[in-house]
Amino acid sequence: MERVKTIITAVLSDTFVETLKAKISEIYIVGGAIRDAFYGKDIKDFDFIVRENDFEKILDFFEDSNLKYFFLNAKDFLLLRTIQGDYTFDFMKIIDSVDNNLMLRDYTINAVCYSLSEKKFFYKDISLKDLKNRVLKAVSPTSITEDPVRVLRGIRLTAAFGLSIDEDTKEQIKSAFFFLKETKRERRREELKKILDLDIQSVLKVLEIFFPEKDFSFILRKTGLSLQFNELDKEINRDFTYRDAFVVALFSHVFLDHPVLDILGLSRKEVEIVNKIAKEKVEDSFDSLFTLFARHRSIHVPLAAALFSLGEKGASKVARFFIECSKVKIDGSELREKFRVEGKELGVLKRQILERECKKLYEKF
Repeated sequence: MERVKTIITAVLSDTFVETLKAKISEIYIVGGAIRDAFYGKDIKDFDFIVRENDFEKILDFFEDSNLKYFFLNAKDFLLLRTIQGDYTFDFMKIIDSVDNNLMLRDYTINAVCYSLSEKKFFYKDISLKDLKNRVLKAVSPTSITEDPVRVLRGIRLTAAFGLSIDEDTKEQIKSAFFFLKETKRERRREELKKILDLDIQSVLKVLEIFFPEKDFSFILRKTGLSLQFNELDKEINRDFTYRDAFVVALFSHVFLDHPVLDILGLSRKEVEIVNKIAKEKVEDSFDSLFTLFARHRSIHVPLAAALFSLGEKGASKVARFFIECSKVKIDGSELREKFRVEGKELGVLKRQILERECKKLYEKF
């Protein structure tokens, strides 16, 4: 753990925490930052626990330092957050004792804390053992049911760090999966986005552990189109891309018997795009593909729908077709002057020309 301490200390030395820790009696780093340092992953998020009387001192420090901050989860567990550069810092109050706080954590690999004041670690032996052996294990029999968002976090951690899963924990996660809808949508969506940012192959391997009866090979086949898949990295809404919508559409296909879109915390617009991708009927014929392209006037939904619907060979061809079609430019002003048309007539003429040019492209493939 000496290496972990060195990494954390080095990162924090360039942040406001170096000054803050001298102003309060006890401050502990807990959970994710320690885990990430242990596994050699870049640390981006720091969770701290402090005594109740020091919580007010932190607020005063933020005010005096002109650091912007905000509160989260006021009704459940008050959390104070500030962001500095690429780092997020969360502060919570210690409940009863440090040991008690460790027992309130989700998984044993996160039930470790480090005292900046005493420069020492606090943990149960099982936490260090599970960190070393890369095992995902719930801290208690009720850890996941107490906060079902931990279902998604467990899937994410297992995929991100290549963990094995304790059998009892696996059953807890499976049992709580569809209770996610009872949690706040924003928290579900945040965890979902973190999962979508991971390598999709790793995520699917984890899901196969929980749902062996599902056809995840379907998704593995569809996501093997790396070049075309990257073309979907355009935002739909804030930080949700067409690539994300494509993957969620595939998930919804596998979980046909469950309302997955209602569980994952997507916005109305995101659900709309996912459904467009999942429900479009795409055939490898010019009429089908051009109708789809012309309807959306953007390659992203047609491209995702084609990747979703067609085999690898056909989807690769169709992806190139959509990309080339998107490059076709038609000068409306020139057509208006040459053919003396306006309004609907101009629109019909532009579509005819677009269709003719796209058909030439299709025939080349």
